[in-house]
Amino acid sequence: IDGVEVVHGNDLKVSFEVKNAFTKDIEEAILSGIPTSFTFFIEIYKKRSFWFDELQGRWRFRHTVKYDTLKEEYEVSLEEKGRTGIRTGDFEEVKKLMATEANFTVRPSEPFEKGQEYLLKIKAELDTIDLPLFLDYLLFFVKFWDFETDWYTYRFTP
Repeated sequence: IDGVEVVHGNDLKVSFEVKNAFTKDIEEAILSGIPTSFTFFIEIYKKRSFWFDELQGRWRFRHTVKYDTLKEEYEVSLEEKGRTGIRTGDFEEVKKLMATEANFTVRPSEPFEKGQEYLLKIKAELDTIDLPLFLDYLLFFVKFWDFETDWYTYRFTP
């Protein structure tokens, strides 16, 4: 996770990207028509000194791409924005859409307390979509491409 930007207010607006997310093997899998998703996880905690940090909110959303080999175009869905069916023929644009999040609203369960320390955590996982039963056996090797980032932690005090 890189390029994290957080805009403070009653809510947080979080932007970030996943660096070096597309290996040659993953690009080839997408080009062969295998649907592929990034699943993003965002959590916010209230920092506590002598006890476990208190979870204030948890969000999960996906960016999914599927390549149509007949039309030679990509279809991208951005779950958190409610945008499906974004079509493009530009693979660089697909990479940017898949690996970037801009201005995601993080609204904790309780209002932020002035002077209290909070932790914003971000993580991404890349995985291929579950395939139909027999294709799963033929293409078992695609599961080796699954990966996840470490948690990125951003500390702040409102």
